[in-house]
Amino acid sequence: MNYSTEITTVRQKLADLNAPLKPLENTVYEERKAICDRHGMFKQRCRKMSIHGKGIETKTECPACLTEKLSQLQQAEVEQEKQCNRYNIQIIMDNFNLPARFADVTLDNYEPVNPDAARCLKLCNAYATHWPERLKRGGGLVMCGKPGTGKNHLALAIAKHVINEHQSSALFTTVLRIAREFKSTWSKNTECSEADVIKRYTQPDLLIIDEVGVQFGSEAEKMILFEVINTRYESRKPTILISNLALNELAGFIGERVIDRMNDGGGCTLTFTWGSYRSRMAA
Repeated sequence: MNYSTEITTVRQKLADLNAPLKPLENTVYEERKAICDRHGMFKQRCRKMSIHGKGIETKTECPACLTEKLSQLQQAEVEQEKQCNRYNIQIIMDNFNLPARFADVTLDNYEPVNPDAARCLKLCNAYATHWPERLKRGGGLVMCGKPGTGKNHLALAIAKHVINEHQSSALFTTVLRIAREFKSTWSKNTECSEADVIKRYTQPDLLIIDEVGVQFGSEAEKMILFEVINTRYESRKPTILISNLALNELAGFIGERVIDRMNDGGGCTLTFTWGSYRSRMAA
């Protein structure tokens, strides 16, 4: 149900109660006292019109009733919007491909183990908080360094934030999955083209690519990754890259120009150099 029209009508009725009467041809106005069953006596305006010899009379409603109705309609509209948002968020989350292992991650429950980790958390919080600007300028993130340090936690928490707070679309994938989709288009019997794959990875507002440097080895595969990142860069779509390589290894692997594109538009590179959470918990 669309409440906007009803809200506008009720607002106009309330405004008309105190507005000067407009002289109309064949129209007579009368003000008199009326009684509302709920709110008691109120001043009522009556308008009597004569159209083609037929008399038509209209009466203004109780202002207290109109005020209550307006409040109810506004509350109903807010609740409808909340329900619509929840529905949209659920659809976006279903398409996000969030791994079950990270279903509960948030920026609030990331526990930094040292000042460097705290700095990474602070920058990720800032990235999420200023998401509308990131989305406008296309700034991405590069998260590289030792495994088990919380890169996936922070990246996926950012995505959950932009989904829940801004209803922005997001997609989590791996370089292996991208490579497989591209290579599947090289078959003679395929119905999907390379352009279709590029479109799939360009459409989401935020794309997270995990395992960078693990699967892509050939020059052709590196070009595929560059094509995806570059297309998103040109479309000003933020991308987050996650890699277990050190920054110098990653730059040598995917190229400095990819790193430059990721850092443009307010993006940055975060290095995770401390020990693994999993190793610490096992000890």
